[in-house]
Amino acid sequence: MLLPLLCCTLPAAATDAYDPERPEHLRANQITGQSAIVIEAETGDAVFEKNADDLRYPASTTKILTVLLGITMGNPDDMVTVSESALNVPEGSSLIGLVAGEQIRMHDLLVATMVFSGNEGANVIAEHISGSQEAFVALMNETAQRMGATQTRFANAHGYHDDNHYTTARDMALITQVAMQNQTFREIAATTSYTLERNDWRGALRGTADSAFLLTSTTREQDKYYYPPATGVKTGYTDPAGYCFVGSAEKEGVQLISVMLKGSAIGRWTDTKRLMEYGFKQYVTTSIEEIFRNNPKVIEISSYAVDDADMGRLQLALRKVEPQADDRLIGFAGQTDEWMRVYNSRTSVAFDRTLEAPVEAGEVMGTMTYTPEGGDRQPVEYQLIASRSIVRRPSIAPTLDEIRIYTENDPNPFPRFSLEFLGLILLPVAAVIGLSQLFYKLFTRKKKPKIKRRTSYKTRYYR
Repeated sequence: MLLPLLCCTLPAAATDAYDPERPEHLRANQITGQSAIVIEAETGDAVFEKNADDLRYPASTTKILTVLLGITMGNPDDMVTVSESALNVPEGSSLIGLVAGEQIRMHDLLVATMVFSGNEGANVIAEHISGSQEAFVALMNETAQRMGATQTRFANAHGYHDDNHYTTARDMALITQVAMQNQTFREIAATTSYTLERNDWRGALRGTADSAFLLTSTTREQDKYYYPPATGVKTGYTDPAGYCFVGSAEKEGVQLISVMLKGSAIGRWTDTKRLMEYGFKQYVTTSIEEIFRNNPKVIEISSYAVDDADMGRLQLALRKVEPQADDRLIGFAGQTDEWMRVYNSRTSVAFDRTLEAPVEAGEVMGTMTYTPEGGDRQPVEYQLIASRSIVRRPSIAPTLDEIRIYTENDPNPFPRFSLEFLGLILLPVAAVIGLSQLFYKLFTRKKKPKIKRRTSYKTRYYR
């Protein structure tokens, strides 16, 4: 994710009806829950909120943290023994149907607690992890504080009503954000139905999660609430808490988490869909490939033929080395210029050859590497491909590498005759001959003898 998003409470004064064709126009009064929020799952940034910091009872959405702690601090293959104290739950609790002394595999216990929303299952998890329910509750509160859920206080592991057991929509979103970063939790949160095998007279226990309304479409009734991008998470209900739902969804690389507290039985599904659709409308997605196509790289090729219409300018194409590699960029609507900053700062180019003619269309000129920001995403590599051929100027002598490649690829052991080849042969021969003659003349020239001038005297006779 590229940019931090501004959290803003949308006005509740408007009275217009919700328009499913324009989900981006969602208003607070069009959400039936008394508290709601939707956040982007990677950054935790809120894109819509309604009374998100008001204290509310979370009911069974509490089990999100309970199960997460069971996953991170327990062993999925442990055999857990059900105690009498774990079965001591308030009247009217939702149950898995465990009995005292029963042994259940930890992974089965975690899934059953989420799918069946079993209160005794949450107690069994608590006792197995911390030794007692009280110690586990202390662990829950400590963990919530570390997650940033500073307005949350838990009094039990299952969420049954207690005046001292409360949270906010924002806090539940933060807790779920952390939980959804765990692969095992994501798998459990997306489980719509489960069969718990038991080795006694009771036989197998089969159940369907309430969240299946969003996750599956098997009946006409479910079709009303089915939401294909949904990926979980957990319902909750008590009379004081009302109907609650913490949801997650993913579409086109954007992951959202929504929370609706103290709403209606139907409203928790419609609210969730409205929150998610609003959230998705706030984001747009592109990729490094798409940015490159819109901003193609052009390089200068030297030694091009004089009749080259583009004077050696070569536009490059881009091709992923690994086609499935993730090079997506997600931006907040209206701020997509941030993409170019990321593109310019996080891509690097290396050429595999000299930038001179000849160039063949489709030839790999080099590589480009994109290194994503943050997270555990791996660098993405691309090949830079020549979009056209460029002919070499005939007057330019071939390089040694070109001669080597030409020779290796030519089945004829003898070079083909051409004026250029003849010139390459005769030019150094002529140079050698000329230099030889010059040196010969310099070193074999005879020195001319010096002529000694003699003075002539005329003899005069004097008498």
